[in-house]
Order: sequence, then C-alpha cells, then structure tokens
Amino acid sequence: MIELQISTHSGVVNYLEFGDTKNPTIICLHGLAGNGLYSFGELVPLLQEDFHLILLDNPGHGKTAPFPNEDDYLFANLARWVERAAAKIVEGPFYIMGHSWGADMALHYTRHYPDKVLGLILLDGAFIFPHNQPEMNFDYAYAGWNDYMDRSIFSDKEQIYKEYKSYTKKWDSQKEQYSDSLFQKRSDGKFELVASKFTVLAIIQAFFKEPFQEAYPFIHVPTLLIHAELPQILEDARTRGILQLSENIEDFFVHRVEDASHMLQWDEPEASAKIISQWIQEKPL
Repeated sequence: MIELQISTHSGVVNYLEFGDTKNPTIICLHGLAGNGLYSFGELVPLLQEDFHLILLDNPGHGKTAPFPNEDDYLFANLARWVERAAAKIVEGPFYIMGHSWGADMALHYTRHYPDKVLGLILLDGAFIFPHNQPEMNFDYAYAGWNDYMDRSIFSDKEQIYKEYKSYTKKWDSQKEQYSDSLFQKRSDGKFELVASKFTVLAIIQAFFKEPFQEAYPFIHVPTLLIHAELPQILEDARTRGILQLSENIEDFFVHRVEDASHMLQWDEPEASAKIISQWIQEKPL
C-alpha cells in the first residue's frame, strides 16, 4: 500500500494505491461518511495482483479536504472533482467502481467523461436510494441522516464497534480498524465522524437534485451492477432499479450476491472480487 496526496483546485486529495501500474486501473469511490480503505479494504488483497487500484478519499471524507459550499457536492461537480484528481494520478482510460454514494459518483462521472471510462462498476448503489423507495421523500431522508449524524458520537471505541458490527455478518479486528479510521477524537474525549454533518446533508440534497435515472441514457460503456440480496424489504426497489438500468444501458450485466447486505464487499469479499475480475477480463481494453 502507498498512501499519497495531491493538490487540486479544491485542496488536498488523499488516496491509496495498490498493485502494478501496468495492469488495468480501477478508480474506487467509497460510500457516504466512509473512506477509501473502509469501503474497499476487503477487496484489495483479492484484486491487487491483477489490477492497479486507486482508492480515493472523497471530498470531506478521510484525509481529503471538504468543499465549502452545499452545491459543490452536486454530482456534476463531484464528477469534475474526480476528473481533476484522476488526471494527476493515472494516464489513459480506466475502470471506475463505486459503492453506495460512490456508485452515484461513478455513474455521473461516466455520464460527463465517457471517453475516460473503460467500464462502470456499481456496488449496491445508483439504482435504489432514494428514487425507487416510495417512502424515501426528501424530508424523510434528510431527517434520517440528520439524526444519524447526531447519533454517531461515541464515548469509546467499543461503542463504535458495536454500531458497525451490525453492518456485516463477518466482523473481525480488521473491520475494527476500518471503522476506527472513520472517526476523530474531540476535545471532550468523544469520537465523531470525520465527515461533517454539513457535508453529509449536502450530499443527501444532491441525491434529490440530480436523480440517478437521469444519467442512465447517457451511459454508453459496459456497466456491471453487483447488488445485495438483503434486506428483502428492498426487493421491489431493486427490481425497479434493475429494469431502469437494463432499459437504458445496452451493455449491462447484473449479479446478485446471495446472503449479503449493503456492505456486500465485507460480507462476501471473495464472491464480489471474483465477479469484478471475471467481468473485466471479458472486456477489451
């Protein structure tokens, strides 16, 4: 692993680099309130022999500088941010992979910079939240995430682990370290998320201002959706999202990971990595 930083118009961008630069590059974009290692650390040892991996810390997350304004977090602006960062890190076209919010970022990047993308990989994102969940109107989603940020203040690391252990069926000491990396210690001794409430709520607004379905007709690269089986309550939303993707993207492949929840790369890293590797190997460079 190599941890590096570059400077862009928006400040410092932090990223991790794995693998040989001679192999196909995958730029990886993490989920909301996460960071690159948290979202993709389980996949790295399974992919780094065959691919050159770039794990970005997105704006306001990890060690990357936050944006000053709410509209900076609109997906069109995030796509521009990815482009400026990628131009300083890699040469030539690459695969782009995102988990959850990062999948929406990858989707919108591909819409705006199609010539840079060899293939788009969506990990359980950019097809359900919020528009295919009837109950998920703006007020409901905004209030829910506002409450989540207020609750995500912990007195000690054991409380953090108790919370994050519920996100996966396979908890271990490595995932404790991933979870630790999301938090910073305050002056009062408590732990709070590195991502601020301002950043998180600005991103929630972006989901509603730039719906993922509006980007689908502009996607003309091979696209892979890997999605979770659980929870079952989201099955109708998944069905709607997959249909929308298949109707708009000609070269589209979907794969369900059985007995996995939203953190499918934690629950079933081997299965997820195998799907990614096989799909890329079938695509011409």
